[in-house]
Amino acid sequence: MLTVVQSPALNRVLLDANNTEIKITSTNGDGFYFRALIYVDDVLFDEQGWSRLDSYTAVKDLVKIYNAYFETVINVYTENGIFEQTHLKKKISITVEEKRLDNDDVVQTVSLPVFYFLYNVNPEYFDDSTKVQILGVTPPVLLIPENGKIIIPFYVKAETENFTVSFKDNYGNLLDSSFSETFTGKKVFIYNFNLSPVILEKDTLYFELRIICGLKEVLQTFKLIRFPDFPVKEIYFKNNFGYYIPAYFDGELEIQDSFSSDTYQKNDGINEIFEISEDSVYTINTGSLLQNERAIVNQIATSHEVLFKVNGQYRKILTTTKKLLGYRDKKHLYAQDLTFSFTKGGKVSNYFDNVQGADWDDRDFLPNDWLT
Repeated sequence: MLTVVQSPALNRVLLDANNTEIKITSTNGDGFYFRALIYVDDVLFDEQGWSRLDSYTAVKDLVKIYNAYFETVINVYTENGIFEQTHLKKKISITVEEKRLDNDDVVQTVSLPVFYFLYNVNPEYFDDSTKVQILGVTPPVLLIPENGKIIIPFYVKAETENFTVSFKDNYGNLLDSSFSETFTGKKVFIYNFNLSPVILEKDTLYFELRIICGLKEVLQTFKLIRFPDFPVKEIYFKNNFGYYIPAYFDGELEIQDSFSSDTYQKNDGINEIFEISEDSVYTINTGSLLQNERAIVNQIATSHEVLFKVNGQYRKILTTTKKLLGYRDKKHLYAQDLTFSFTKGGKVSNYFDNVQGADWDDRDFLPNDWLT
């Protein structure tokens, strides 16, 4: 008999980067082996031979089995509303066959309960039985300017019900409200909202975003940047769940360019330059952050992709921040330098249909171009 000893329960939603151990056992001993057929969204993804720990049992950890194949989408703000996200959630079906070593005949098969993987980069605790939860936005308070964008990904487990999203200022004024259709299941959504056209009350201090499903409510607070020390900078960073989150800082921006040249020696002994490389280092100071605001800095420093917007064109910048101040006694306001690098003069396609911003120079990097 071929038996599934350990596997995810039916319709569980798990994280791809977390450990997911499968344990299979058979009453057949030596002379047999296990072959696993793994389907993603009902399409055969991989066939694997699962080694046995002993003559009867095999254990396989599916950690990051599909990680490299998820297609993340750069989802910067486009329009207001709630949008279901299906591209980073995959249905996983696995059938295990036991075969004879001598002739590869299948002697018995067993199918695991169907479950789902969500994309994530770094392992973290996730409970799919939670009614509603925000995905990969850790600070209780996010900073936002008066013309900033809000992008919040969240997970909902509904049982013949809908959820509502409300966005209010600190006076209780309802700035936006949305609700979903009634459904049953476990789904991921993104909420988008643009503050630019909103006429704010005088002395507005903060905003509250509430997501409610059944009796469960989650709250995300946004503090308005009222008197910035420098022009506000906008950064999009890819969070642990593959969604691009905007972050805003009013600290000082510094740009440093460095040059290196490659040369060759001609027959007459004279050296000639055949290529000059130009690298830029961007240093953005976050400005003063309270303890409940500063977790965003760690998220950006550990993000695999960071985007800056210049002249209407988002560009990927490599994060090069080496260390962050974690804690200091009697310190309540934190300011941190974030550093990024960018190589100018990279590849540009002749089919690039947006000439503006196709090449960076210091003239592009005017403070007013950071926000639309």
